[in-house]
Parts: sequence; C-alpha cells; structure tokens
Amino acid sequence: DFTIEDINGSPVSLSSFQGKVVLMAFWASWCPRCMEELAFLQGLYTGNEDKMVILAVNQETQNLSASHVAKLKEDIETLGITFPVLLDKNLDVWKLYCINALPTSVILDQEGNVRFAEPNYYWASQKKIRKVLEDLGVAK
Repeated sequence: DFTIEDINGSPVSLSSFQGKVVLMAFWASWCPRCMEELAFLQGLYTGNEDKMVILAVNQETQNLSASHVAKLKEDIETLGITFPVLLDKNLDVWKLYCINALPTSVILDQEGNVRFAEPNYYWASQKKIRKVLEDLGVAK
C-alpha cells in the first residue's frame, strides 16, 4: 500500500481502491508518449469508472513549484483527464514498483496482484492494455 498526494494536495491511498482494477500510469509532462498514453487511458476510463481506477502517477520530483503544478493541471485539463493525478514527490511509488522508464503502465487486479507491467508506451501497448482489462472484466 502507499499514500501520496494528488495534484490538489489531498492524500490518496492505494488501499482506498480495494476491489477495483487499478491501472497506474507513470508519467512526466516532458514525455510525449506519456501524454499520448494518458489520452488513450482516458478513453478506456470513460464509462468504466465503477469497475476500475486509473492513477496518473507523476514523476517530476525536481520541479514541483506552485507554478509547475499549475502547468501540470493545465496539461491534465487540456487532455480532459478525469482520473486522479498523483505527485510521487519522493519517488516512493516508483521504487515500490521498480519503475525504470517513462511511461510505464502497471495494472493491478481486484486483489492487488500485478497483472501487467510494461514500460515505453507505443501503439501495440494499447492492444495489450485493453486485453488485460478485458480479461479482468473491465473494458471492452
């Protein structure tokens, strides 16, 4: 389990999503593929909010000034992201899941088991992510 702040400063714990499929998207605003992935994931999330949660886990620890966080909020709004955006300020979640590249997607099943983990989003990732979610009874 972990607890980190969302982009508005509120604490979010992984355990609060117990019983749901959780997709964690590790990203940074300077990463074009990360932004592409977030847009794709929003499409999957819409209509499936009751079965899954997507957590966009931002990895920009070097510059989390108020102005930079405001810029992140603008980016998220531009993409139309409605799922939680978390700030992994100390890279705790990054370390917990042994992330070593951006973007990286990690899917946890309803019991919290890792069912998918893959770095470097690309066109074939969409099919893989969709398939895992379908197998877990979430997206079609």
